Amino acid sequence: MAARNGEGGADRPEDKNDIDPRKRIAELEAELAIARSGEEKARAELAENAAAAQNALLFNAAVEEVWVGKNDDGVDMYKFKIDLAPSGGTDIKLNGVPYYHGEVYSFDTNTLRTIKEIVQRTWDHERSINGKNENVYRREMNTTLSGRGR
Repeated sequence: MAARNGEGGADRPEDKNDIDPRKRIAELEAELAIARSGEEKARAELAENAAAAQNALLFNAAVEEVWVGKNDDGVDMYKFKIDLAPSGGTDIKLNGVPYYHGEVYSFDTNTLRTIKEIVQRTWDHERSINGKNENVYRREMNTTLSGRGR
């Protein structure tokens, strides 16, 4: 059995005893510091990239929400830019709170759904009053009212 323990490149017990524990601890702490600094650089770069991507989404023409994390209650929070149609007015009032066109706000999931629906309805309204004729391909109906039943 003694021969098997020495095979396979395993360290011999006397090699481990030759190293001063304080030196080994210092070496390991130095390696840990180097690893942590690399990890911190990677995290900082990741945060910068995420912030740049979020800014691009928020301030460009894309109509998308950006997840920003969870609040104290553990509810997902999103940033969303209010983009109302020209006929949609200047703001949306939800529970008495005005949310102005062109501004970026933080919303929880349920409020975000409501705000997005209202914004979409302003654009639908804009299309219905200023857009193309929706009845182009529909057959015309002879709609006349008479007292004869037909």
